[in-house]
Amino acid sequence: MALYCYKCICPFLRKPMRHLIQCLILSMVAYSTTATAQRCGATCANAESWLGSSEQALMGSIPELKRVPKPALGPRNSRGKWVIPDIVFATQSYSVTYFIGGGHVTRIELLSSASNDQCTHRIPFELALAELGKTYGESHASGTFEGGGVSTQSAAFATDAVDVSLHLSVSPDECSTRVIYKTRQVKDASEL
Repeated sequence: MALYCYKCICPFLRKPMRHLIQCLILSMVAYSTTATAQRCGATCANAESWLGSSEQALMGSIPELKRVPKPALGPRNSRGKWVIPDIVFATQSYSVTYFIGGGHVTRIELLSSASNDQCTHRIPFELALAELGKTYGESHASGTFEGGGVSTQSAAFATDAVDVSLHLSVSPDECSTRVIYKTRQVKDASEL
């Protein structure tokens, strides 16, 4: 009897490989959402680590990436070719677009998917500003502009390798909060 109960509790003793495979599959299904959130959280919170990476490395490392049917045109002939539709940044929901230029990640944009009401009350902007402040310190530049029915606000942060900017745009028709990571390009006076 004790042996039978032990086999019921631990059936892998009889069929180790089959049970092991079943346990692995069940574990992957049960925890796939958690694993995705953790992986994306680590990836998206540290977006600067992807800048300069090859497109193949990006594709091979983030299985949640989805190819954009019509890539968005970015600066310097880059294309927003890859997206993660739903991540959490600064406690808010964002989509992430990876811009590729010359086969490498040149720009990463996080676009808030907050409701229009939250956006017009600047909630995603203020939360992102606080989050970026924790990581990069006080912003190096910030500004607001009102005109033509459009209100914009921005803040900029920089490290030796990365420029990070935060933008809020509010109009009667649309409201958006965007965080942009790009490789820092320092030019000397002779290049201007």
